[in-house]
Amino acid sequence: MADDESTARSDDAPERQSPPSQGSKRNIGRDVIAGVTTAIANIPDAMANAVLAGVNPVNGLHALLVGTPSAALTTSSQFMTVAVTAAMALAVGDGLALVPAGQEVAGLLTLTVLVGIVMLLLGILRAGTLMRFVSNAVMRGFLTGVAVSIVLGQIPSFTGAVSDADNKVLRTVDIILHPSRIDISTLVLGAATIALVLLLERTPIKRFAMALALILATGVAFVGGYGGQTVGDISPIPSALPTPALPTLDLVFVLLIPAVSIALIGLIQGTGVSKATPNPDGTYPKLNRDFIGQGIGNVLSGFFKGMPIGGSVSSTALNLQAGATSRWANFTIGPVIAIVLLLFSGVIEVVPMTALAALLIIVGVRAVNRDSIVAVWNTGMAPRAIMTITFIGTLIMPIQYAVLLGVAISVVSYVYSSSLDVRIVEMVELKDGRFAEVDPPESPKSHDVTVLNVYGSLFYAGAQVVEKMLPDPLGTDEAYVVLRLRGRVDVGSTFLEVLKRYEERLERENGHLLLAGVGDDLYGQLERTGTLDVIGDEDVFHAVSTLGDSTTRAVRAARERLGEDGPD
Repeated sequence: MADDESTARSDDAPERQSPPSQGSKRNIGRDVIAGVTTAIANIPDAMANAVLAGVNPVNGLHALLVGTPSAALTTSSQFMTVAVTAAMALAVGDGLALVPAGQEVAGLLTLTVLVGIVMLLLGILRAGTLMRFVSNAVMRGFLTGVAVSIVLGQIPSFTGAVSDADNKVLRTVDIILHPSRIDISTLVLGAATIALVLLLERTPIKRFAMALALILATGVAFVGGYGGQTVGDISPIPSALPTPALPTLDLVFVLLIPAVSIALIGLIQGTGVSKATPNPDGTYPKLNRDFIGQGIGNVLSGFFKGMPIGGSVSSTALNLQAGATSRWANFTIGPVIAIVLLLFSGVIEVVPMTALAALLIIVGVRAVNRDSIVAVWNTGMAPRAIMTITFIGTLIMPIQYAVLLGVAISVVSYVYSSSLDVRIVEMVELKDGRFAEVDPPESPKSHDVTVLNVYGSLFYAGAQVVEKMLPDPLGTDEAYVVLRLRGRVDVGSTFLEVLKRYEERLERENGHLLLAGVGDDLYGQLERTGTLDVIGDEDVFHAVSTLGDSTTRAVRAARERLGEDGPD
């Protein structure tokens, strides 16, 4: 996922439309070429990812046929290719493991539609801004775990070996410990496919390296009478376009949690694409509309027996490199897939599974971003631990639960780090009326005014930290404390309780708490929650445009009430 500082828009500001293009016929031609190129490159990728999910490879092609062009017409991003991705496919496989035997097709259809509905709801509820709460350490651990899982998951197909171990890690270890199970012809053909991809990538036709390697490996296997497993052994590929079908309601509750997890994976990947890929007019796409577009693509993909899809970093990059000028390049992918299904389904059936496994191994290895891992590792102990826990969880847990674990870790990490950033300073008034910041006293001064300013989050964890930092009024007499809250819109119920308790502690020592810099929103919150009744409306000073004005008024009011006991 991209971590640059470019901002994908998630607000409701009007989106600028692209200026009318010059030479529209030429642009249409470029979009068609880009679409054909991206479609051809995505065919083996979609088939391989379908195998990764444990479903018929044709389900990956159906997603490109229906879901990709639908999303192309409805996302805010003009260039983002919404396609089958390895991370989502891995989660699909774990989710479908919950479906009763014999209902796999109905389960996939239902799951894809549910993923689309979740994406639609998140877009409608404007949840795009929530993506920033998923920390880089969690994402790096998760994506690295997914990459390693992809590679380990292909070892049986790549080697032709069979293992009854419970998970990918144990199956890999089992195969390594029992090399006699490996089928040499299968292993050689898979290794040759990898070598061919790497070789073709050094030529001018590198964009088609995976597609050509798959075709050549299939040709060699067919001519040589390869006896290993092929796509046709998994399931026949019908020479027809998919017909619509409805989800199975009985499976909705079974697949709801996996659907949420898969939707989050797709949206996080799509967010990375949106952040890194501006539209033709230079503006960045709206995240919430991208969510809606991906949701529409998934709902329609599901109705036509396609897999869940999401924003693909690699496919989007290829689309741009191939010369795309608008969203019509991605729309072209649909018709290309239709031609392939109608004319070349027989060819697809003889594709060796080891060749598809080889492509996925390449994808998995390249998804391990060493530089990003090292950067997180060197940041500190906390990010290092978070990344490691998420990585291990992704390897040993079902992927849908690993996603939720990552989100939970992100939230806890954010709350914890926010609470550490909280600090209180005393503002000491200078002779010219300005204030200097110094460390707060252990106790407020008796018969005097102490002005405090708070930095950092004031929500529940931060609020509790603030309460411990506030000067203790026990043993003082007539200590007035002015707490500056300028710029605070919503401080949370925990902090409001802290204010009430601190006011009561001050009152027991004949002191008072005054609030300065209170805006209209915060004042309304104080009023609705009864906090204003405890503190007193006369002790709340509203913010004005002049900085420090409300604080000065609060200090003056406190000193007037102190009377003769106040300082000169």
